[in-house]
Amino acid sequence: MSDKTALSETSAGSDLEALFRPQSIAVVGASSNVRSQGYEYVEGLVKFGFPGPIYPVNPKLDELLGLKAYPRLQDIPGGVDFVISAVPASAVFELVEGAKEKGVKLIHFFTARFSETGRADAIEMERELRKRTQEAGIRVIGPNCMGLYYPKQRITFDPMVLEEEPGNIGFLSQSGSHAFRVIGRGKNRGLRFSKVISYGNALDLNEVDFLYHFADDPETEIIAAYIEGLRDGKRFFEALRYAASRKPVLVMKGGRTPAGHAAASSHTAALASERSIWRVAVEQAGALEVASLNELIDLLVAYRCAGPVKGRRVAVLGGAGGGTVEAADLCAEAGLELTPVPQEIREALRDKLPHAWDWIGNPLDASILGWGPLRANEMDILGMMAAHPAYDGVLLNFHVERALHRMGLEKLPPEAIEMVARLGRDNDKALVLVVEEPEAREEERVRAVLEARDQLAAAGLAVYPDIERGIRAMGRYVSYEMQRASR
Repeated sequence: MSDKTALSETSAGSDLEALFRPQSIAVVGASSNVRSQGYEYVEGLVKFGFPGPIYPVNPKLDELLGLKAYPRLQDIPGGVDFVISAVPASAVFELVEGAKEKGVKLIHFFTARFSETGRADAIEMERELRKRTQEAGIRVIGPNCMGLYYPKQRITFDPMVLEEEPGNIGFLSQSGSHAFRVIGRGKNRGLRFSKVISYGNALDLNEVDFLYHFADDPETEIIAAYIEGLRDGKRFFEALRYAASRKPVLVMKGGRTPAGHAAASSHTAALASERSIWRVAVEQAGALEVASLNELIDLLVAYRCAGPVKGRRVAVLGGAGGGTVEAADLCAEAGLELTPVPQEIREALRDKLPHAWDWIGNPLDASILGWGPLRANEMDILGMMAAHPAYDGVLLNFHVERALHRMGLEKLPPEAIEMVARLGRDNDKALVLVVEEPEAREEERVRAVLEARDQLAAAGLAVYPDIERGIRAMGRYVSYEMQRASR
């Protein structure tokens, strides 16, 4: 990419910030039907507390949720920066004419049934929509998408997505449902977002624009992307390389298989690419490919919560028996190194643990010491390992159910959470915590474990639901950060 091209592309990405900070928003196709998207867009903006005027637009409404409604965009007395379209596809050209007259800068088209249908008339309608919005100087998100979620500006695409605390993760998603899932599943695991952009068919603004935007966005420190197809493969990989040279970039590709390719085409009219070419190109660009939504969320949790990467050597409390063996195998497969317990730690434990001081290993087998991860001997040993320069990180398989039973408690006390948090924080090392589902199915036990998991995540810890996901996330996080540091 030439210097001139890079400058123009990054400037375009930076220019989006002004579009994402509207002073007023109109929802065209607003509805009193509480089950309609035209209602939910208005409800979400009201509940989230968007600070500027919100204008419902529908000739059949006088007011909605206490807001005065207008028959047409042109009838709104004040200026309108941003329009959300919830009208049928047949009404979009009239909407564009009104937006042009009002000087609208950005339209998000939730409106669907364009090129994603594969129908010739719908494809032609989308081409015409692109032509008319370009002639009017209006930028477009969509069509066929959920739009913009921007907590700092109190903009949301759904009344259920109202997390008030802005974060440092920027997520661009060709899928609206994946945007919902990443926000929803990530919330209880400590993830917070700078912006989430669901962009659908990418008639105008697309993955290239959003990558450049997030690369230069001071509010975004981690970039995640879900891509089904590319408008321009060359420009995309130039943008990906630019973004990955500045920040961690995690990319999930939809349509990797023939079946997925077919589904992607009917979802967003995406042009899927060859899997092998895609994988190599993502790696060469310096980004990290992920294979599933769970893996994407797990890696975002590592980035936001696990702590600094110093190297591959980890101290592991792996459970007992088979769990310890499994943890060892998973660590080896994930590229993590299980450094043996240093002799000085063994010697320091000789008097305290005369029956086990020369027996303990890494992974640390809890059954050797007596069950319950909050027993002093286990935490003491793990703490000594965490503090030792032989280790770069800690992975704790925390059997909360058994710990609560041993301590005779219904929920984790604050001091227990602090004890765990200190393992990584006090030693400035990466810490990954596994809290598995309870073995018993009594409702109160399940509730206690899930509550403990939420408490630990709320304390800023990187929490995973099973040992496999925890170790694989840690391995990929460590490997990618070490690669980035070496570039």
